[in-house]
Amino acid sequence: MNTSTLTAGRSPQGQAVALRADARLLRERIARRAGLALIAWGRRQDERRTHSANSERRRNELLAARLQAAEFQRIALIATPMI
Repeated sequence: MNTSTLTAGRSPQGQAVALRADARLLRERIARRAGLALIAWGRRQDERRTHSANSERRRNELLAARLQAAEFQRIALIATPMI
């Protein structure tokens, strides 16, 4: 049996010290995990900014602009006889 977890015989001050130590370890583990998650997120963001991704995004933006212009022209031609 693990006797270190038993609280019988411990003073309230000893229990408080143990709880503070446990809380500190928990905060350290949470901070470590959060830091690793931020590093992983940053790496994924970097991967999204690769040259091929940027060129594909620019190509899609140009295509969208052309489609928007064509749609605007189509609507303008339809609306002209109504004026």
